[in-house]
Amino acid sequence: MRWSTDATALGMAFVLESRPVAGVNQGWSRRFVFAGPRCLGVNGVGPEVIMGDAQVFFDMILPEHREAYAAAEAQALAELKPFDVEVAMRRADGEVRWHRVAALLRAQPDGSVFWDGLQIDVTDRREMAAALVEQRRRLEVAVEATGLGFWEWDLEANRVHWSDRNRALFGLGPDDPVSVQRYLELVHPDDRNDVRATFIAARDQPDGGVYSLEHRIITPAGEQRWIQAHGSIATNADGEARLAVGTSLDITERKAAEERRALLMGELAHRAKNGIAILMAIVSQTARGQETVEGFLELIMARLQAMADSQDLVTEAGGRPVPLGDVLARALTPFGLGRVDLEPEMSEVTLRGDMAIGMGLLVHEMATNAVKYGSLSASSGRVAVGLDAAPEGRAAFTWREAGGPRVSPPEKPGFGTRLLQLVLRPQGGDVSFAFDPDGFRARVEFPTVR
Repeated sequence: MRWSTDATALGMAFVLESRPVAGVNQGWSRRFVFAGPRCLGVNGVGPEVIMGDAQVFFDMILPEHREAYAAAEAQALAELKPFDVEVAMRRADGEVRWHRVAALLRAQPDGSVFWDGLQIDVTDRREMAAALVEQRRRLEVAVEATGLGFWEWDLEANRVHWSDRNRALFGLGPDDPVSVQRYLELVHPDDRNDVRATFIAARDQPDGGVYSLEHRIITPAGEQRWIQAHGSIATNADGEARLAVGTSLDITERKAAEERRALLMGELAHRAKNGIAILMAIVSQTARGQETVEGFLELIMARLQAMADSQDLVTEAGGRPVPLGDVLARALTPFGLGRVDLEPEMSEVTLRGDMAIGMGLLVHEMATNAVKYGSLSASSGRVAVGLDAAPEGRAAFTWREAGGPRVSPPEKPGFGTRLLQLVLRPQGGDVSFAFDPDGFRARVEFPTVR
């Protein structure tokens, strides 16, 4: 009784006696042996009322909570274990309040059981908890509106909460269990040590720390994603980590864009290097055999213009494959397409942009030689350009001159040979030349793209 008396400031202390009732439907009778003075403040009736009729107290329990209360009561009596439930009760004045009813059970020699208990009004606490839940829900909604997932880890209780958005980012459903271990299982194996080290470094800060890192995950479906994680760690009065909260953001698209940008920069650097090498070859080869500055300038400008025309094609294509027919037409237009027979089917063959520049320059060089020394130097001469058989994944075309002066092989390799070594062969291309007396011939083979 001393325990009950000392506890009256917290709520209504009580002692309840339960006795087994014999009969067809065995049960227990209930009567309050003691009800503390706080009974009036808690229930709206004086202690004498419920001591006179215990059913008055139990009738205050809302109907929808009575079954759960009765089940907990029966279990406590069967096992003689502590009783502790929270139920909504309607006071005598009609106000509904939440109450926690807890008791320790003492079995008596005559078979009766005494309940030493306490009834506490917990309405304010429950309303505060509900308000906190609602605040967190609103925070999650606001955070998720930005595409972020929200997470919380109670380190003291080792309890983890993930918002629906955070679950979706990791490929989990609304009812899938979450834990720190489950999170680490989803982190890419190559990134787990970094994730652990980053968290530990923040956790070990004197007043808690913040951290940010990017790491990969593998969802249960096997999809790899990039996650940007931000976290903040709060400590208790002893400086120990108590709570960690943070956000997750899917940055897979950004990472993919960064990779594409890196590849593009590498490709641009590669093309620039090739372009410089071609320019050096053009200058070196053009300078050979030129006796005047005017002749050198005219020839080098023509070659540079051919290179620029091919680059225009690549730029207009936006980095996509370039039709072979367009490359040939652009390179041959200055020489008069009326004297060149181009097969229309060549427009169905495509090649990479870096190869298109070298291809245009090579065709320009062959056309220049045809005008100077070959078939196009005669009024009746012509050039035929058509597709030739090639292995799968590759294409080939032939250049055939006819109607010009007789041809003889050159004494030393020309610009076309040098160009082949710089541009076409490293890209998988191959060119063969034939200096037949009746006309110059060439066969160009290269990989195709779709």
